[in-house]
Amino acid sequence: MRGMQSTDGLAVADDDLAYLSQSVLQREVSKAFRPIVRGFMLPVVAFYTIVIIPNFLLSPLWEATRMSSLSLLTALAALVCRSLLRSPDVSFARLEAVGAAMLLLIYANCCNVVYVLFQAPNLIYFLLLFIVTAAVAVSIRLIVAISLVVLATMLAVAYAMSPEVLLTYAFASVAAALAAGGLAIMTRGAVMKTVRARLLADRLRSRAEVLADHDALTGLPNRRCFFSCIEKAIARDDAPAVFHLALIDLDGFKPVNDLYGHAIGDELLVEVARRIRFACAGEDMVSRLGGDEFAIAVSRRLSLAELEMFGARICETLRQPFVLSGIRISVTGSIGIAHYPENGRDLRQIYERADHALYRAKRDRRGRTVIFSSEHEAELSGNGRIEQALRTADLDAEFSVMFQPQHDLMRARTTGFEALARWNSPILGFVGPQHFIAAAERCGLIEQLTAVLLRKALSAAAGWPEHVRLSVNLSALDLMSSRSIDDICRIVGESGFDPERLTFEITETSIMHDIEKAKTSLDILSGLGCRIALDDFGSGYSSFAYIHRLPLNRIKMDRNFVTRLSEEEKVSRDIIRAIAELCANLGVECLAEGVETESELMAVRLAGVRYIQGYYFGRPQTAADALAHLEAENGTGQPEMLRA
Repeated sequence: MRGMQSTDGLAVADDDLAYLSQSVLQREVSKAFRPIVRGFMLPVVAFYTIVIIPNFLLSPLWEATRMSSLSLLTALAALVCRSLLRSPDVSFARLEAVGAAMLLLIYANCCNVVYVLFQAPNLIYFLLLFIVTAAVAVSIRLIVAISLVVLATMLAVAYAMSPEVLLTYAFASVAAALAAGGLAIMTRGAVMKTVRARLLADRLRSRAEVLADHDALTGLPNRRCFFSCIEKAIARDDAPAVFHLALIDLDGFKPVNDLYGHAIGDELLVEVARRIRFACAGEDMVSRLGGDEFAIAVSRRLSLAELEMFGARICETLRQPFVLSGIRISVTGSIGIAHYPENGRDLRQIYERADHALYRAKRDRRGRTVIFSSEHEAELSGNGRIEQALRTADLDAEFSVMFQPQHDLMRARTTGFEALARWNSPILGFVGPQHFIAAAERCGLIEQLTAVLLRKALSAAAGWPEHVRLSVNLSALDLMSSRSIDDICRIVGESGFDPERLTFEITETSIMHDIEKAKTSLDILSGLGCRIALDDFGSGYSSFAYIHRLPLNRIKMDRNFVTRLSEEEKVSRDIIRAIAELCANLGVECLAEGVETESELMAVRLAGVRYIQGYYFGRPQTAADALAHLEAENGTGQPEMLRA
């Protein structure tokens, strides 16, 4: 299972014409003419064998003997020549030499007849020889050479006979020579054209077959070829397959395409393919499955430690900056690895488990390797149960919305709530959003779920004071779906809730799927009057590259920056301050999530953060409790403190 080198497109290019070298053309012309020349030998044998009989019946013995001896020699030579042309791969030189020998023998027979029977009518044999030469000779040079010899001989003999004979046969011989030449040129031109067309067709067909199994950009085996090879390896009876399947997905590739264009993106993919091939062993099969997803079939037995080293080597080589057309670009690669047959008994199972490991890598360890384990098997099994339960769930009855306060330090009051989805399944019990949101995306129910949760949240927020805002999360698939965005706009319009009090929260990773499409969706929501918040800021890779292009009103920094204050206080404080200053420079609000203690509150306050969300000001609560929370403030500016 080895990768192959790059191939070009299917157009007839210069390398196709170069492929039709003189030697190749001669070889193919030989194949076309061999049956003609070899078939010609049979009538030659027949004619020069049969002609012996009338020679002895109609001519004196010495004349018959002279003519018949040469005829017999010609017939035997034709048999030998036919034997020499038995192989279908006879060379052009041999075919030309055999044709020349045969034509010269026929020429000798013509001369012999004229010499023995010096009569003008016998000159017709020379005229026939012109036609035979045009039909049988494999090359133009042989035709010209034989024709000149025959023409010169015929004119010389005619001149020797008499001026009248010369005058009569001069025009006939020249006409025959020109006719033979024209016939030869047309015949060989047609043969050459046919040969060229067939060679080019074969060339393009072979290239098409290569491209059918290989990626035109990188030259790697494509998805079809890769999976076909794996299935064949699994199906073999003589040597049961044992291999590791590694799936690689680039982190940060979309922004490269969006910022620098697809040409640079293609250059990056070619270089990524080259680096992956270089990092793998020769027997490993590297494939580009599509987009920025690659795969490796490792046919060697590797221990867990060796697999870790294998994945780390690839991740490290991809982590090194790329310089493309003078542009310095940095991306990383996340890898998921599964083992056959331990993690699956067929291609579908092994791919599903490698893909799950890749999902875990992108979720928890971007730029690192995750090897599928028994823990993942249990999780995958649980995902299947969640998806099955979700498909049969009554979304309106089983799903509810909780609300977590968002506090304004300057005004010392709650200015909004984030709506948080909850699912209490009658089959599975309570299922966390980190599980059912992903499951809803996988089984195509996320749009329906978003609509249900949005209606519930808007209904609950209808009774809040006008200064209190509602924040609702949108998934990546919501942003990518025009239908979902239209439904959201319709639901907001029907609710009667002021769109200016509604904030839609999106994550960095959801934007990475397609920045342009995400921007279009956000522009529609912003045009409706809704506000846009970027959630989990700082957890992605290219925030500063795209943040200025989006219609943002608020940035919510990733909660990890707050939770790490107790471990890396100085570093975390500096990061929080930098994000707060960035927000101030961009003219957007800054909100810190995960604030639970007095010291964390003081740290983010000193960093210049105005808006806070976390257990310090309130846990997620029901709609009734959220309304009670607002009433508890009672205009005093002092919220009810709910600690972890």
